[in-house]
Amino acid sequence: MGNLRRVSLYIMYFTDIMAVILSFFMAYVIRGWLPHIYVIPEISYYMPLLFVSVISYVIVAFGFLYEDAFLSRRVSQEFSAVFKMILMVVVLDILILFFTKTSEQYSRVFMGVFLILSFLIDLSARLIVKKYIFPRYKQSSGSEKLVIVTTTDLAGDVLARLDSSEDWRYQIAGLIFVDKNCKGEEYEGYKVLSDKEHAFADIEEENIDSLLLRLPRSFGQKAWLNRFQDMGKTVYLQLEEFYYNESSRMLDYLGGCAVVSYLPAMPVRGRTLIIKRFIDFGLSALLLPLLGAVTLILGILNLVFGQGPLMINHERIGKNGRRFHLYRYRTLSMKNHPDEKQAILSPLGHFLKFTHLDGLPMVWNVFVGDMSFVGPESVSLKTYIEHDPAVIRNLCARPGVTGLWNLKSGEAFERNEYIHTWNLKLDAKILFFSFLKLLFFRTKRYNTGELVQEEKLFITDYLEFRKPLVYDRSTYQPKVNAGTIFYVVIKRLFDIIGSLAGLFLLSPVFLILMFLVIANNGGNPFYGHRRIGKDGRRITVFKFTSMRRDADNLEKYLTPEQLEIYQREFKLDDDPRITRFGNFLRKSSLDELPQLLNILLGDLSIVGPRPVIEEETLLYGADQAKFLSAKPGLTGYWQAYARNNAVYETGERQKMELYYIDHQSLFFDLKILLHTVGAVLRQEGAQ
Repeated sequence: MGNLRRVSLYIMYFTDIMAVILSFFMAYVIRGWLPHIYVIPEISYYMPLLFVSVISYVIVAFGFLYEDAFLSRRVSQEFSAVFKMILMVVVLDILILFFTKTSEQYSRVFMGVFLILSFLIDLSARLIVKKYIFPRYKQSSGSEKLVIVTTTDLAGDVLARLDSSEDWRYQIAGLIFVDKNCKGEEYEGYKVLSDKEHAFADIEEENIDSLLLRLPRSFGQKAWLNRFQDMGKTVYLQLEEFYYNESSRMLDYLGGCAVVSYLPAMPVRGRTLIIKRFIDFGLSALLLPLLGAVTLILGILNLVFGQGPLMINHERIGKNGRRFHLYRYRTLSMKNHPDEKQAILSPLGHFLKFTHLDGLPMVWNVFVGDMSFVGPESVSLKTYIEHDPAVIRNLCARPGVTGLWNLKSGEAFERNEYIHTWNLKLDAKILFFSFLKLLFFRTKRYNTGELVQEEKLFITDYLEFRKPLVYDRSTYQPKVNAGTIFYVVIKRLFDIIGSLAGLFLLSPVFLILMFLVIANNGGNPFYGHRRIGKDGRRITVFKFTSMRRDADNLEKYLTPEQLEIYQREFKLDDDPRITRFGNFLRKSSLDELPQLLNILLGDLSIVGPRPVIEEETLLYGADQAKFLSAKPGLTGYWQAYARNNAVYETGERQKMELYYIDHQSLFFDLKILLHTVGAVLRQEGAQ
């Protein structure tokens, strides 16, 4: 039979277009009857307007009012749907005429009559189609004649489902019971045509189009289906599995497997979700320059009026349970402590709270696909662990920067209300009213108490992270003379010029890789590693994301043997957590390009020992202070000449790193840099 709603929708479209055309000609005739002070042009003069009206209808129907609830709408709902549709068509007509500078060619009286007639005729036509034409067609000779093949105990359920359906394309011609001989009798007003023994012979003699099979598996449904198909009949097989769950469901193919898909809560088409993601991506891309400009200005102000990080992140649970970091500007003073009840705002925080700019960095979350502009409220890790069913069910959708939770409050508001009622029109309304609330500074935003506590914990963790590594510095004292000072100054100048040139020249590569990482793995394309820098200072080293989003779950991806190697060497050959594109990034060393920003900030140098985690510094033993006396580098002696072929277990890596510190010079740095280029091109030691 095909899709009932789709077929009904096509009929509605045809009805609407015919109503528009009929209304157009009737409006022309009526305009001729009304008093006028000038000669009414010929009908051919108005034909371009008819063409514009039909095009406007197509744009409105498919672009703004696309829905498939034609059969289920009540009279009042149909009244509203037709009114909105006709009004939007006429408004779009006027806009097209205005921009084409032809609006003065057509009578305003004609447009008014056309609007009224279109509404009345189209509303009447839709109601007539649903109330009279569909039911008459169902009883006519043109409808599909359907026979139900079932058992006496299942027949009642089958008939109840069919009778309650809005499907107008078939009529029940009778039943066949396979468990009882009731031929010639009636069952709930329908004739029993045959029994198990004579079913096939009797069907050949009847004027039947199709059969619906609802049989227990012990009756051999496959044999019945094949036999009826050999007779040239269409056979429908009712699936018991389809009724296991009352959530939104659909029949589909998964690979080569026919399946029933049970959708979590959002019964929407894939193309609609694609449109939503396209809107999110496009709008966030337009806002990224604003985010960059505001971040630059706030960064300067933060240096003047405050201290600590400008931006913070909160761990959140996103779509399908994926973890991500929600970004915001810091609003609290660095003096806050988690145990203190009173939250102290920084001077910059007062401004950010007042203007609601503290949430602007979430534009980045939308851009990379962790969030949407409109969606359910984000789920914290604590709430997720508590398994609140009302919250967990929201995980079928991306959390939103705003949503119904932002516009509604009180016990009457359900967390899942957005999920159950979602459509693009609702998103547009939420965005509009959220913007109005933003202007009047009454936006609820996220759970404020929870955010404040998380921000306090972030500040505590940050201050703890900023404490330098404690180690015995007396074991090594670097030589300080005019030569070493000259070397350090020239090297820093070279780092600044080189990093700026690299960031400028490679910016197109950065953008391409960023988009490819997002497309390959989703989420944030950058990843920050916590490392130990010069003199034990803790730093964050940036890389392009090359691992899966749940790579922290070591037990999920690593075998016991691999886990043992990882705990010993802090790296793995052929790490299963690395994505296919991430493997390319690592082999080509492109994953380390974001470290040019670390070089510009002074955390790294272009050449130096590779940055390590705290546990790795212990492997240098008595030479720990010597190792930490040098600034880590984007590349180094070990990186260029051995890469991953020299390991801690043999002590070769420690020897190479310490050798560089003992012999570092501008000439040695240049030699390492040139060798690094060759090693990368040849992919020597790459993993």
